Amino acid sequence: DGDCNGDGARPKNRLEVLQAYGRHADAEEARGDPVKMRRFVTKAVTPLFAGETNAKRYRVALDEVGGLPKKLAREGKGLEGQPPLSELILSAATRHLSEEALLRSPEETYERLVWEEERRRDRARG
Repeated sequence: DGDCNGDGARPKNRLEVLQAYGRHADAEEARGDPVKMRRFVTKAVTPLFAGETNAKRYRVALDEVGGLPKKLAREGKGLEGQPPLSELILSAATRHLSEEALLRSPEETYERLVWEEERRRDRARG
């Protein structure tokens, strides 16, 4: 991020990205039909934790969040009294992912994976 922006700032960790995305998600949902918007909004953030332990559980939880308005509508209910979308997204992440995964940037995760792969190759060579 810092290289792209030219400001030299450290990349945002995933928790910071989710917090910012949550604000965006709330604004998008307020503008459109929650039944449609929630699916689109949650779908966009699913790959953020690709390769992390419990990432699939996180994606399943987001899928449930995305389907909640439709489920409530079938029951004759609305979103009144439900937590904001931003809170549901963060809750899914904190419930299923480690603090370490949340506090690393995607760049740091990539660097770690590269380092681990190099280490495996070195061990295989002997």
